[in-house]
Amino acid sequence: MEARKGSGTGTEGKGDERTVLILDDEAATRALLRKTVETLLVPCRVVEATNGDEAIELARREQPDLALVDIVLPGSTSSGVLVCRELLRMRGTEVVIVSGQATNSIIESCLEAGVREWVRKPFSVEELKGKLEEWLAR
Repeated sequence: MEARKGSGTGTEGKGDERTVLILDDEAATRALLRKTVETLLVPCRVVEATNGDEAIELARREQPDLALVDIVLPGSTSSGVLVCRELLRMRGTEVVIVSGQATNSIIESCLEAGVREWVRKPFSVEELKGKLEEWLAR
């Protein structure tokens, strides 16, 4: 589990900084998502988890504004769906699924539970960047 400071580009104080949780078992995907978040106009702090249990623990401690969650998590005792449900119970945390292997029925049940959106892997960095800025500006 990692909690590293992001490099938001704005000049706002720490109180204006948003926290983004990235949950993905693949290091390359986490790095790409982190890099994308760190280029946003909205100042953000990024925290990362490699499995569901870490993500829930980290979210309880860090209270993220937005969580980018991979649903398919091999070797994790908490599935991505369970993580989504737990995160949605946390006040002020919005959840976006970032997955390429989730079934339509899983995606639909997550969206019905309150997940904001589903971004299919592989994703366009520029398109995701635009969506992230929109979600975090609220």
